[in-house]
Amino acid sequence: MGVKNPYAGFNGRTVTQDTYIVRELGKTRYLDKENYSRITIEPITIQQIPKAMSRMGWKRSASFMTRWLNSPAWKCPESWKDGRELPEGMYIPDQHCDDTTIKMSWLIGYPRVANAVTKLLNERALSPAALKMTAKRLKRLGWDGCGAYTFGRKNILGRPSMSARELEQNYQNNYLAVGDNFTLHLMWDTLDDVFGSLGTFSLKVGVIGTAYSDSSKNVFFEPSYAGVYVKDFYDFNNDNGWDQPLGVWTEDGILTRGQSVISIPNIKTITLNKKTMKCAYVFNSDFLKYRDKTGRGGDFIVFSDVYWVRLSGVYSLPWS
Repeated sequence: MGVKNPYAGFNGRTVTQDTYIVRELGKTRYLDKENYSRITIEPITIQQIPKAMSRMGWKRSASFMTRWLNSPAWKCPESWKDGRELPEGMYIPDQHCDDTTIKMSWLIGYPRVANAVTKLLNERALSPAALKMTAKRLKRLGWDGCGAYTFGRKNILGRPSMSARELEQNYQNNYLAVGDNFTLHLMWDTLDDVFGSLGTFSLKVGVIGTAYSDSSKNVFFEPSYAGVYVKDFYDFNNDNGWDQPLGVWTEDGILTRGQSVISIPNIKTITLNKKTMKCAYVFNSDFLKYRDKTGRGGDFIVFSDVYWVRLSGVYSLPWS
């Protein structure tokens, strides 16, 4: 499926491949102390993975993959991913964006994400680099550094009323990458709906408030709120020729280390309580092959809603 098949000769038989079949592994027999158990390892299709995700309770992961599998084929340009030509937040075409599925109230229920949000707010939202970016944003918004300038839309109750896409376009000033690589997830069994839907993703922060200058033309900033949100790219495009592994999947879900011993790119053993089950080792290239053959498989950009936190204090803005 775009890479050399690592399973040729697995248990003495040649592995076959098909456009819609991910990988066929063959049959194995395992011996425990008292009896034999036989597990039939048969191919599954990538179209079955969203159902497996749903069985595990990975609702958002299933929703994202279903959307990708059913959308018209579209590859996210590399110039979008590295930021060279990505449209500004408000101008990303809706057909290439999902800004309704991921809610910050759900996401911060996971300790690793909650810890990252705390770090982003405490260490980066008002860091020297962030304040430098805020000054750059204000200049772009048209403020000349004279008098006072209040920025950021609020509702009649005085609460911020901006989407993540608007923050991204006008007020974002720092970010923090969240998530381990896939191999570490498999090693330590930290598999969940966050991993399935977002993998490694960016938490971003934007600040709003009032900027003003004094009689000596020094510029200061009084923040009122910081908004934290997710921005991520949902795609299966490989980088630098490496075919990213996406785990060993069955009809019931992904196998963790507690269920299998995995040595990429080989599966050594799989133990599933003697149950006959279909199984496949999935790679990015399987999804790319699906897109090439079916004309479906549309990448998209993910934005969450915004988690707002009240701020206070006075900070000097670099304005030169």
